[in-house]
Amino acid sequence: MSINDQVIRILVLGAAIAGLGACEVRQDDVYVGYIEAEYVYVAAPEAGWLVEAPLAEGDVVREGDTLFTLDNERQRALYDMAAAQLEEAGARAANIETGARPEEIARLEAQFSEAKATLELARRERDRWMPLVDEGNASRARGDQVTADYEAAEARVKAAEDAIKVARLGGRDAERDAAGAARTAAEAGLAEAAWRLRERVVTARRSGRIEEVFHREGEMVGAGAPVLAVLPEDGLKARFFVPQDALTGFQVGANVQLRIDGRAETVPARITHIASEAEFTPPVIYSAESREKLVFLIEAKPTDTAVSASLRPGLPVDVVAP
Repeated sequence: MSINDQVIRILVLGAAIAGLGACEVRQDDVYVGYIEAEYVYVAAPEAGWLVEAPLAEGDVVREGDTLFTLDNERQRALYDMAAAQLEEAGARAANIETGARPEEIARLEAQFSEAKATLELARRERDRWMPLVDEGNASRARGDQVTADYEAAEARVKAAEDAIKVARLGGRDAERDAAGAARTAAEAGLAEAAWRLRERVVTARRSGRIEEVFHREGEMVGAGAPVLAVLPEDGLKARFFVPQDALTGFQVGANVQLRIDGRAETVPARITHIASEAEFTPPVIYSAESREKLVFLIEAKPTDTAVSASLRPGLPVDVVAP
């Protein structure tokens, strides 16, 4: 509810309560009310620059119409990256399904031989330098370095040996499952990237009229920040207050008539909401006398959208009881 709507409600509620004692609010089952709007605030799903914002206040939009467009360079790059990751995951899964070829095993064996040669060299360097370090003829840092080089070379030999064992396995169900899961994850990543790219063009989810434009083309908008306010075709409703002793005559779904200044015919409306709690006029002192000042808020929506399109928020109305 906007600030203006809150002010209107307070004024109408005050008028309704002020007249309860003199029975001026209810004359021939007519109640004081006003028209209120239920706006749809269309926001940017993610932050970005507005590169296209062609709509202005008063423009009519239909469901599916483009409302505004955000820059998409980053989202396009993320989409391309996700597509490449999916291609890579698919290739890996296909490669695992075919199993290791003799050429692959030969390459792994060559890597294993190279790792062993490196390990042997690292061992010689360690054996040559460590006595010097222990005697104090070489720095401790040099000893640490040759020791680390030896351990790293040893780890590479172990990794190369394990790779050959895995490649020669007859069945590699775990790897196939992992590759399949990676491909599924890549597919989900691509779907998300495609969704983020599509969301850079924001379309109308409901038909209605543009009531307010908060940002213009060329401005930066934050994620979740409203860009437009749309008044849907069924976004208007009448709000009025009924004394507690007359509340039993109203129920959700019942029809009422709205009288509007300057309009000869009444506007049909249907009750959509009845407040569950009453509102008092100050001072709030519950007694037999103050009970007569209890009022309940009731909302009713016009049933003819063509007629309701001519109404405006804040317009005072008289509501004829059912």
